[in-house]
Amino acid sequence: MLRNTLLYPPHHQVGYLKAGRADLLRLGALFRVAATSSRSAIYIPLPPGPPPMALPVGDTPALPTLLAREDTGLRPSDWPDLRRSMRRSSAPVQVTAPAARPPDRPDDVRRRADRRPARFAEHAGTITITAHAELLFWIGDWLTDLGDRVAQDPHIHRHGESFLGDMVGFFDPGHTDQPMHAFCVVAVEPIFHRDRWRTRAAT
Repeated sequence: MLRNTLLYPPHHQVGYLKAGRADLLRLGALFRVAATSSRSAIYIPLPPGPPPMALPVGDTPALPTLLAREDTGLRPSDWPDLRRSMRRSSAPVQVTAPAARPPDRPDDVRRRADRRPARFAEHAGTITITAHAELLFWIGDWLTDLGDRVAQDPHIHRHGESFLGDMVGFFDPGHTDQPMHAFCVVAVEPIFHRDRWRTRAAT
């Protein structure tokens, strides 16, 4: 379970991911797992109790997320029926994520993204992200790298959260009702300044 991860659909053409260090590392691994199979999808539910410091983005609520390679043929509208069938027949499965690679491959990946961008869609209260395998791998490696940076980020220690980076131009705005210009990642760590965040959440 990713306990400190919230993904928000586009608000003014910007999508937001808010997650703690451990969850960013896990999320990077899950993107790489999704990239390895054309017959699998990864479902990431909302945490059971959103941390108080993960404040909403405008009026847009966070949503659960589904990750899949584009060659699975999975459509956002397929997910409700697929989820119902999983509840009847699912069994625990253990998988090993591929190791993270250095994320510094922007020129090659940007060319691939220009030709075949990722798709970010919302249907039935779930965000669906589909992309070709290499782009999913790169997003996973990028998220892992951001997670590795959190412990040394001075803003985390001062404010409990920090903007880590954004991904611009990787998603196809033609396949969503809310075109997304950028996908921004904000690290949130409730352990820092816990009392201050608790006070803010209560007001």
